Amino acid sequence: MTVEEAEGPVDPEGEDNVGVTPFNPFLHEFHPEGFWQKTRFYILGPILFPLRFLLAAIFLFLMWPIAALRVAGLTEEELSRPIRHRRVILHHLIYLLSRTMFFMCGFHWITIRGRRALSSEAPLLVVAPHSTFFDPIVTVVCDLPSVVSRVENLNIPVIGALLRFNQSIMVSRHDPASRKKVVEEVKRRATSKGEWPQVLFFPEGTNGNGKVLLKFKPGAFVAGVPVQPVLMRYPNKLPATVWTWKGNGVLKVLWLTMSQFYINLEIEFLPVYHPTPEEKVNPVLYANKVQKIMADALGKPATEYELMGDTPVTPVGHLKVALDPKIWEIGKILQKAGFSFESVQGLIDLCLEGVCSRVGLDELAEKLGVTQSDVLSKVFSYFPKDASGRIDFREVSLVLAAQDATRSAEELAKLAFDLFSACDADGCFLLSSDGFSSILRILLGSPPADCSKVYTELCTQSESRGLTREGFMRFAIRHPCYRHLFLFYLRPPASGRKKPRRVQQNGGCAGKQPKGD
Repeated sequence: MTVEEAEGPVDPEGEDNVGVTPFNPFLHEFHPEGFWQKTRFYILGPILFPLRFLLAAIFLFLMWPIAALRVAGLTEEELSRPIRHRRVILHHLIYLLSRTMFFMCGFHWITIRGRRALSSEAPLLVVAPHSTFFDPIVTVVCDLPSVVSRVENLNIPVIGALLRFNQSIMVSRHDPASRKKVVEEVKRRATSKGEWPQVLFFPEGTNGNGKVLLKFKPGAFVAGVPVQPVLMRYPNKLPATVWTWKGNGVLKVLWLTMSQFYINLEIEFLPVYHPTPEEKVNPVLYANKVQKIMADALGKPATEYELMGDTPVTPVGHLKVALDPKIWEIGKILQKAGFSFESVQGLIDLCLEGVCSRVGLDELAEKLGVTQSDVLSKVFSYFPKDASGRIDFREVSLVLAAQDATRSAEELAKLAFDLFSACDADGCFLLSSDGFSSILRILLGSPPADCSKVYTELCTQSESRGLTREGFMRFAIRHPCYRHLFLFYLRPPASGRKKPRRVQQNGGCAGKQPKGD
């Protein structure tokens, strides 16, 4: 799904749609309404939550010594092979304790549909949608398979012991070679012909609100072996279990869930999917196909939403755009600090005259007239720094200009061009690839590689030396795909956003539906 599809075609009037927040699959907020909901939350919650939480914690901690016992005294070489001795009894004990722990949380019954394939039939299990921290209950139903987890989790009491217990595959975000090692380990286990237990993946890579399927990461599909898709459904009247990147916190979700009499859960095993020869060598193609199969079975859209680092993004053409623009956070922080936005035009003029280029933290404080160190640090950290630790003040000025609801989209686009264009030998002002990337990176959060691809796409033979003002305005205001970014996406929240009209399947821009839709 893309921003322009969520917000619909350009409607210059659009008054009836103003003020409606665009769809965000990483957002979920639930507040009890009505007598019965409030009764469960405010009356049953104080009774059931502490009791259930305490009992669940007891069974969780009982697993600690049992899990540790299974790998105690084993060398790294022995741990690199499937552990067969000590397995049966300890495995059954952990299974029993795990199921009891989830029972205490309210998961009294689990409806299972379909048949789980053997490891020799499907060495990998892919589970979706991933909508809550209760989803690991699927590992109990799947007989405690291995998982892929962050290496930092090994240091968490109980959790680390359980990860070692089932010989999970660990990945480090700080080691550049870690991902390659994980891919090799997944391939090694997946091609062991059933010698290793199955490996379970949540291919979305993060939690969503469950209304759509997020983009599948290719990690589960690099081995090119058959996978079994597994669907999770929580068919409850209240969406109590949902926990997302933004919205209800952990404590509130725990309280909402444990204050219910019971939680319904359905797990469905779909038929094993065997990749085509093309999909075996192209994990992205393979991932998209499995995502489509699971989305069809769920009756939900398969989308391109994903989490890049700590930023939820969605594709717009060749660009990846932050769902929640961080530039508005800058505006809120400065407004609370007492910054006068009436001075913005003066700062812009300094940049246009070439008086102010790159600044350090102290110079930024002087230009903005802000003294609070915490505010300055947050603002300063948003912008990329050069080798000397200074930031481009043109980028600061552009972000401040975007906060002005009275500035039209066309005026903002023209200002962006004027700030980052340069005069060539013939006296023509042209926008380079670096300048174009700076504009989109600062305003939209788009990666430089995506920006360069769009820049190349926009530069015609007549504009081979650089993008002219007219060329940039065609992109920002009149392009059938990208114009929505300046016309609606970059309008300050106070000025309203367009109402979502439909959810688009993978790929495409406004007015271009995928084949078969």
